[in-house]
Amino acid sequence: MDDRLPLTIVTGFLGSGKTTLLQRFLRSPEGQHTAVLVNEFGEAGLDHRLLLHAEERLELLDGGCMCCARRADIARAIHELVRRAKAGGGGRLRHLVIETTGLADPAPIVATIGRDAWMSGHVRLNSVIAVVDAVTGIANIADHVEPRRQIALADTVIVSKSDLRDAKPMPELEATLRAIAPDARIFDSQEPGFDIGATIAAAEELRTAAPVVEITAHASHVAGWESFLLAMPERVDWPAFTLWLSALLHAHGDAILRVKGMLRISSTQGPVVIHGVQHVMHPPHHMPAGTALDKPFLVFITNGVARAAIERSLTTFLAAAQPAAA
Repeated sequence: MDDRLPLTIVTGFLGSGKTTLLQRFLRSPEGQHTAVLVNEFGEAGLDHRLLLHAEERLELLDGGCMCCARRADIARAIHELVRRAKAGGGGRLRHLVIETTGLADPAPIVATIGRDAWMSGHVRLNSVIAVVDAVTGIANIADHVEPRRQIALADTVIVSKSDLRDAKPMPELEATLRAIAPDARIFDSQEPGFDIGATIAAAEELRTAAPVVEITAHASHVAGWESFLLAMPERVDWPAFTLWLSALLHAHGDAILRVKGMLRISSTQGPVVIHGVQHVMHPPHHMPAGTALDKPFLVFITNGVARAAIERSLTTFLAAAQPAAA
């Protein structure tokens, strides 16, 4: 049984409505045992005042951005929250949410969790959720790199303010979002059936699912970014595959924003789900035997690394590994 504290990162550009959604979540049944770690850029902790009803469960980092030089502060705050979670008895914390600033890049936070041995042993990344404003979201994506990175790194996107008069139509928003993150789950926060509690608290289940849309052979492009799906062999040699993927991520660094896939490997009965953000690969998730998988796949979101180069590299590596496996 995995008793690590689940962590959800909520990100989104300036004014997207992150705090409003978190208020809704904290009022839901799933939010009752959640700690919120808020990061404020500058001296005024405005979000702290907005979240007064959650004061006992909240840690506030002032004076800096989580995506920059605040990793030690993040680690200390998470360490304290984990301590509280383990010492809290029946009313203990069961979930941790980090709300980033509007200009933050979530990748360094993900890296901090994945690379710190103590943290990875006590905290598991549940989901990265990006909030997108239906009124200004498309313009922000066109004009700023920060929201593009936030969306690309997310596995779930929540559209806010779709009820406002100037909101863009959802089909137009979805098309823009899918050009950046084709496998992300997209929710409209104003839909009557939208369940904020289940969306945030149970988001890990979404990360193990196949893409909800068919990604064509043609890559999607937004300002030099590409998102594409590679069909994988029916079964792959796991050691060879992990060696190739590690070398690929090491060689291209930040240019590969996210990789996700579901594979069949020779050593297990059920499919294996992989999920990585830039340099950090999360532990593979082994699905039960009999789990349906029509076609093994990998989904990449890259910036400056072409599909053809990755596909050629994978094909060459797997072909070279076959004689060694035999």
